[in-house]
Amino acid sequence: MKNFSYNEYAYIINWLNTHYTINKFTDINKDSDNFCVIRHDVEFSIDRALRLALLENKLGISTTYLFQIRNNVYNALSVDNVKKIRKIHELGHDIGLHVHRGLLEDYNTIEDMICTDIDILSKITGIDTQIFSLHRPTIELLTTNIKIDGLINTYDKLYFHSYADAVPPKNLNVKYIADSNHIWKYGYPTTINHSKLQCNFHPFSWTEIGYENTPNFKTLIEEKTTELINSISTEIKTFPKELL
Repeated sequence: MKNFSYNEYAYIINWLNTHYTINKFTDINKDSDNFCVIRHDVEFSIDRALRLALLENKLGISTTYLFQIRNNVYNALSVDNVKKIRKIHELGHDIGLHVHRGLLEDYNTIEDMICTDIDILSKITGIDTQIFSLHRPTIELLTTNIKIDGLINTYDKLYFHSYADAVPPKNLNVKYIADSNHIWKYGYPTTINHSKLQCNFHPFSWTEIGYENTPNFKTLIEEKTTELINSISTEIKTFPKELL
């Protein structure tokens, strides 16, 4: 069934619901001994994030969606995308920041950058964002365990077990799984046997039909092209009709 379709996603969620209590990050504390937290790092498509959020709503779960504001593929602060992010929040999901470090020259200033970006995302969307995840974090950032008052780091030791060695320790405090790069590098969800679990499912990987890596990116590019055409054509009257 590993085809990244919505049917597969529903199968995974139903399995997790049977074996865990699916919580939000804000529900977890130091005394939590059995949980599953689900986050979504939104890399390429807010449209696909909204579709996944609608599916999760039907499945009766609430998760966390994290958006970049320094992204060259989508503009989280555009009028249309702010509406979509607000819709995801209205469905009961938490909204947070996916931290892109592209312009960061000194890790000593990363906390200031995170606070600035969180503030921007909160003010533009009107949503109180208190959660952040790091985009492609280095081992140094993971083991540093960044702490900022009033904010939740999804890589904090409460939700994640960081380690510097190439081989993970045998006794992980929290098991992390993800569909990064359209593969299950850290194990398939329904094969996990651990009392504490964090899942990172990237919305761009999931569709109604379900695709392997190359056709998935092909359909994603087609969707983004349609989005671009629609955006340009509504802004200018001289847009060629033959390109619609």
